[in-house]
Amino acid sequence: MAPIRIALAALCAALIAAVGASVAVADPPWSPPAAVPGAGNGPAAATARGHVAALVTSNRTQPPGTASQLLRLNAADGSVLSSTGVDLGDAAIAPFASDAIAVAGTSIGPSGTIDDQSRVRAGTTSGASGAPALRTLSGTQSQNVTALVGNARGDVALSTRGLRSRLIFLRRRGTTTPVRVLRINVSSNARDVTVALSPDGQLLVVWEDRHEVFARHRGTSGTWGAVHTLGPGVQSDLQAALDGTGRMMVAWKSQRVNEGESDAPAVVSFITAAPGHGFGSRRTIETVGAGRFVGPPGVRLAVTGRDQALLAWTGFDGAHFVARALPLSAGHLGARQALSPAGTDAVLGDLAVANDGRALALWRSDVLGADPVPGAQPHLFGNVRAAGAATFAAPEAIGGATNEVLGPPAAVVDPLTGRPVALFTAFGTATTPSQPLVSVRPPAG
Repeated sequence: MAPIRIALAALCAALIAAVGASVAVADPPWSPPAAVPGAGNGPAAATARGHVAALVTSNRTQPPGTASQLLRLNAADGSVLSSTGVDLGDAAIAPFASDAIAVAGTSIGPSGTIDDQSRVRAGTTSGASGAPALRTLSGTQSQNVTALVGNARGDVALSTRGLRSRLIFLRRRGTTTPVRVLRINVSSNARDVTVALSPDGQLLVVWEDRHEVFARHRGTSGTWGAVHTLGPGVQSDLQAALDGTGRMMVAWKSQRVNEGESDAPAVVSFITAAPGHGFGSRRTIETVGAGRFVGPPGVRLAVTGRDQALLAWTGFDGAHFVARALPLSAGHLGARQALSPAGTDAVLGDLAVANDGRALALWRSDVLGADPVPGAQPHLFGNVRAAGAATFAAPEAIGGATNEVLGPPAAVVDPLTGRPVALFTAFGTATTPSQPLVSVRPPAG
């Protein structure tokens, strides 16, 4: 065992040097990063039966000649079990029912790229095998998918964004085709839109328009409620959730941005509505006055139990960017926790949860809101939370010191085994192309 301990110690030392001596990195229990096919990572998800799926971008000039690939990964070691070409751009995936995956994205037009002839297409497939049977959704010319969600009973919902409209589609359990259930006409300065599903099929839609964030709820009977104004929002990143009690929760990061730059503060907000009640007052979680653009995702919100949830975001401690998280219990805010260590600039990468409370939060080091620290290379770290735990454990290095991670990663917690899975992209060079990688950790606790 001595050679293994020496190798781990050497790897930890290299990682500490890469991100700064102030980072106290735990012995990395993550598997060595394994390459997966594709050019870059996209979203990832896991079904209730433990089948992990991931989308990666592809080069259409090379086999399989599609814009994306749907991968089935072994949650034990990250190995690729199967790969299916999916000719969609800006694609999203979501688990639903016990062992199925929904896929949605924008079709590739005659030009070979997303163009004016493109439409939104969606389909479903078994978590274990098979290609999704994609169907074109009516009225989605010049639209792109902004959110795709599913629930355990078999419902799937998605939101799309166009120039002057936002469309909401719902596929009820037992049916095969998503049906449009809402069209929202918006102004020219409208921005993001997202959607959430409850376990019993309630629907929550959240969007930004005219520098305000709005929400609308659809009950299990199919009746839409009134539009609610939640608070100010400018070029917001939106998150929405419905827990098992029917509580509605919304979080967003708002920041005015011009050509990728901003000296305006980024404001992270949260608001909730108890079952059968209207929304309460908006709560400011943090005002990030760092004089820089805070890149996406900026904020993440996820349900971890019947009336439990987690909120994670990119904050600022007065000197450095920091990744933070806090638990939510019946809508009440718990104690906030810094995931990244003091003295290190870090931004949120992703958040994944399981229904027993397990969680994985990913963050990238040496990033000033959106751009790398001059002369530094961003690396990937993660914090895990065990089932029943109130806080996350210490940060752990993922991917090694040689993999520079410039884009947001994707996090998964396999609900069957409790294994955390991280999917990320190693930044390429003039001679080495970018490469999607996957790393797996033993279950926490």
